[in-house]
Amino acid sequence: MSTNYFTMWCMLALMAFGALCDPLLRDSVLAPIHAAFPSDPSQRYALERCREFDPSFSRFSASDRGQCYRAVLHTSSN
Repeated sequence: MSTNYFTMWCMLALMAFGALCDPLLRDSVLAPIHAAFPSDPSQRYALERCREFDPSFSRFSASDRGQCYRAVLHTSSN
């Protein structure tokens, strides 16, 4: 195999790798996980409190998280 073919296959492999990783880098695939496990300490605390009080609470549900934030963060700020 000549150097030109090797270079061509390396470039194609690099382009394929970039195309596969693009959704991960743009957070379109990992966004629900990032939302369920936030980096904000007050949001993490709120989700833990909601899980303790309500066994049917799901941190992966956007509506559950919204209700939890409204309930816990609103009462803690007063």
